[in-house]
Amino acid sequence: MELKQLKTFQAVAHELSFSKAADKLNFAQSSISDQIKGLEGEFNCKLFERLGRRISLTKEGLVLLDYANRILDLASEAKQNLDHATSPSGTLTIATAETLCVYLLPKLFTEYSKRYPDVDLKILVGKCEEFPDWIKSNKVDIAYTFDNNTSAPDMKIIHLVNEPLAIVSNPDLYPDKSPVTLQDLEGLNMVLTQSECSYRSMFEEMLSHANVGHGMVLDLESIEAIKQYLLGGFGVSFLPLMAVRNELKQGSLIEWKYRGFTPFTKAEIMIHKNKWISPSVKALMQLTDEMFMESQAQSDIIEA
Repeated sequence: MELKQLKTFQAVAHELSFSKAADKLNFAQSSISDQIKGLEGEFNCKLFERLGRRISLTKEGLVLLDYANRILDLASEAKQNLDHATSPSGTLTIATAETLCVYLLPKLFTEYSKRYPDVDLKILVGKCEEFPDWIKSNKVDIAYTFDNNTSAPDMKIIHLVNEPLAIVSNPDLYPDKSPVTLQDLEGLNMVLTQSECSYRSMFEEMLSHANVGHGMVLDLESIEAIKQYLLGGFGVSFLPLMAVRNELKQGSLIEWKYRGFTPFTKAEIMIHKNKWISPSVKALMQLTDEMFMESQAQSDIIEA
C-alpha cells in the first residue's frame, strides 16, 4: 500500500467516478483502475460496487476511506512540520455559504491574498449542511458557515458575528411603513432560499407558530436572483441584512418594521477538531479574528 494509491482511492471515493478522479489527478483512467485493483488485491476485498456506469463505496471501502483520510492527513502534517518552509504556502480550499462569500468575505480573502501570495485560494460555495462531510473527507480545509443546527460532533465551531435577519420587499408592498406583525404577511407570495437554509427554516417556524398562511412560494438558490424578484414586486423574503443593505439604503427594497424580537443567524468558522492546523489555515484564522475584531470595534464606536 502506497500513499499514491491512497490518494487515488480517496479521489475516486470523493468523485464516485474513475474518469473524474483521473481528470482531477491528471492520470490515465487505466492507471486509476490499476491502483484500485492493487488495493483490492492487497486487502482481498471489493472497495467499490460497480453498477453500470455508477459506482459506490462498499462497506469495506468506507472503512478504508476513514483510514486513508487519517493516513494522508498525517503524511501532510509530517511534510509540513519537517519542511523548512514554515510560511503559508500551497493550496487552501475553503467552503462557504453563498451569502457569506458574496457579502462578508471578499475583503478578508483579498487581504489574505495580499499578505500570503504563495497561497492559492480555492473557494467552494455550497450548502452549510454539506460542510462537515466536506471537511472530514478533506475536500476542504476550513468552512465559513451560517448556523444551521447541524449535528457535527467532530467539528470545532468558532463564532464570528450575529447577523440580523430582515423581512424585505418592494416598497409598493409595504406602503403604510408602520410596524407589522407576522399576521400582516397573510396571503403574500414568498421568494425564499432553498429549504435546507437555516434562516428559511427559522422563518417558516415563525409563520407556522403564528398560524400565518401565505401565497405562492418561489425557491431560489441565488440571493441575487431572489433580490431581482423582490425588486419586481413578486412578494416578500427573509434575508440576512448584509445581503440587502445596499438596496435598503437606495430605497429599492424596504425592511418591514417587525413587532417582536429581532431574529438573527450566526456566522461561524468550522474546522475539524483533530485536524492539524497548517500555516495557511492558521494564518487565515488569525486574519479572520483580526478583521472581525476590528469590524466589531468600529460598530461599537458607531453605536456609542
